[in-house]
Amino acid sequence: MLKPLKRHYLPKCKRSEWDQRKTNCKCPVWIRGTLKGKRITVSASKFLPEPECRDLERGRDLAVLWERAGELVRPEEYAAIVPEVARNGTVETPELPTLDTAIKAYIQAARDRGISEATLYKKRLVFDKLLRAFCAEKGIRFVRELELGRLQEFRASWKVKALTRQKRQGELLGFIWFCERNGWFPRNYASQITDGLGRVQVAATQTGYFMPGEYKALIDATYAYSDRPSVDKHNALTIGGQRIRALTELMRWTGLRIRDAVTLEKRRLHHDHQTGIWSVMVYQRKTGEPVYCPVPPHVADMLRSLPASQKGNTNEKYFFWTGNGSAKTITTNWQRSYSKLFKLAAIKETDGTLKHCHPHMLRDTFAVESLLAGVKPKDVSILLGHSSVTITEKHYMPWVLARQASLNDSVVESWAKQGIVRRANKAEVVTLPVAANEGR
Repeated sequence: MLKPLKRHYLPKCKRSEWDQRKTNCKCPVWIRGTLKGKRITVSASKFLPEPECRDLERGRDLAVLWERAGELVRPEEYAAIVPEVARNGTVETPELPTLDTAIKAYIQAARDRGISEATLYKKRLVFDKLLRAFCAEKGIRFVRELELGRLQEFRASWKVKALTRQKRQGELLGFIWFCERNGWFPRNYASQITDGLGRVQVAATQTGYFMPGEYKALIDATYAYSDRPSVDKHNALTIGGQRIRALTELMRWTGLRIRDAVTLEKRRLHHDHQTGIWSVMVYQRKTGEPVYCPVPPHVADMLRSLPASQKGNTNEKYFFWTGNGSAKTITTNWQRSYSKLFKLAAIKETDGTLKHCHPHMLRDTFAVESLLAGVKPKDVSILLGHSSVTITEKHYMPWVLARQASLNDSVVESWAKQGIVRRANKAEVVTLPVAANEGR
């Protein structure tokens, strides 16, 4: 892979020799890289006339021509051999798209597959915002310039946590595979990049959720919560508190993500007249079959009697959204409200420090408490909308201390039934004499 670079050494140019942050100067272009296994560093002035040898775009064209020809040739010499490839000294590269073209094609392909707007937003963040800015700074124009070293350098520029870095790298590799399938990279190139980047290690952590006492403290805090303190300071039952309490209970008892909860449509609250059970349609499968999650009666009552916002805004279609603006905006607004609520609740860890809380913990609470109550992992997986029960087991079963305590109780109970120990209470285990176990 060959790359044109500005080599700064004119007296008037104050940049260091290979600094590529400034490329609009009059310094000459040099081409560096590997051609048929050999490292080369050649000045474009030997193959292009003035002032073309100082033009970075012409340098890129020359680098592409050499890659095609497999040798260092002048544009006019190659045009004599393959006239349809080079005309008037300008190399045409229809099969080598620019990075801009490839990104647009990749995003459009994702949109054509019916990817949700939230996922498309994440893709646009990685490619439209981050990758474009990085490539502009490094002078990268064509897709084939995305070598392993450049991608490693791009990854190093992410100042994010390991989990986010892992997800971004997955998006990046998906883009590389997309380009290879379109013939823009040689065969096995994406596989080599995947192996070269390696796997981003994410440390396993305990699933964070609200234990019963913590959840009670959170609900109690909703009675003191207000979106507009100056208006509600004399009102014990604030409107803002009622709405966030209903939203909290909804997420706790259905496992909905905050975005899905705040955009929940009223028609998705269903009442079965035969059984008297209220339920919420949490999502719709790809087959079109709806999945309903039963909710306690008090949650259904909260939703049915939900007041309008403090500004008087309401909507006939949604519970918590007026329908104005984007779903992302309303989600961000509610996340800001939860930041205030968590400060009011002031939930603490066992060591006395404040617990790091976020709305997604309500979904985790639904999953963990359901598993602890004996709901089958497969059923919890269906209610959460996971594509596989393996995802549920990975996130909610291995690292939950409460579940380990439940397993401990089950094993100790089996010891008691086998005559190994005697349990005076849940906390006390009395070992029986060895003679009692003889003959077993």
